[in-house]
Amino acid sequence: MIMKKETYLILAILVLCVLDVQAQNYNKIMGKAVKKAIGIDLKGYKVFSYPTNNFGLITSYENSAIDDNFLCDMWNCIGVSDPAEGTNNWLDLNNFAGVGQGGSINLSESKKKKVAVKVILPKIYDVVGVNGGFDKNRTTNINITIGTAYLRKLRRDPIIEYINSLDNTKSIKRAYDNGSLVLAVADCVIEDLSVTVKVDDSTAIGLDTKLGITGSSLASKVFQDATLSVKVEKITNGTYSFRVSHPVIFARLLKKQPSAGTLGANEDFSDWSIVPSINDPSEPN
Repeated sequence: MIMKKETYLILAILVLCVLDVQAQNYNKIMGKAVKKAIGIDLKGYKVFSYPTNNFGLITSYENSAIDDNFLCDMWNCIGVSDPAEGTNNWLDLNNFAGVGQGGSINLSESKKKKVAVKVILPKIYDVVGVNGGFDKNRTTNINITIGTAYLRKLRRDPIIEYINSLDNTKSIKRAYDNGSLVLAVADCVIEDLSVTVKVDDSTAIGLDTKLGITGSSLASKVFQDATLSVKVEKITNGTYSFRVSHPVIFARLLKKQPSAGTLGANEDFSDWSIVPSINDPSEPN
């Protein structure tokens, strides 16, 4: 029994090490490409381990960026429960965000395949709920398209006005009054992410089942979890398209307010201290 426990522990450590290496490779590859697309360094930004449609600009914590201190996420922080995804309004967060458009994100074919195989497809398969998950040995062809990069920065005056309008029962207002508010004051967004794959018969059967397809009929369906929404479409027998058509968050910059009851004096939040992001809601446990 002791040997079994030790074996399980070793296996768990190895899995975590592999996941960490994959995340580092993804961060390195995508970080360089995004930096080139938007033309600035992302020093201090936390790169998510996979793209997510939540937890970007305005996401708030108390004192430090850990799950236990999480206050609210992006739209929820400004009192919006059902935002319209895929619109300009989504991108500028009801005018709370200043948005700068960069260029398209260009990767070599080998790097695109590596990003798809190591990070994006495993996450998409997890959202879709395909039994057994993504297996590159069952995939004969992969094509990935990554769209435009945007840099968003929080507009100081609108967020001050909004927070001051809240009553003291709101957690974000209490943290602000206590001087413990941690805010995502900037983030980097990628617009449009799609992957087309050709898979073996076994995987195709699983995908067809999830899509409710019988025979050769074509269909599409939207799947989502707390962090990502994916449209899956069958193109031909064994070939499928996965598309995240709304913008997704690639990285964010978290900072803590300089003192109680104020968001500082500088428009760019340069008088705030950068807060390290630990255990992001988008990170795998």
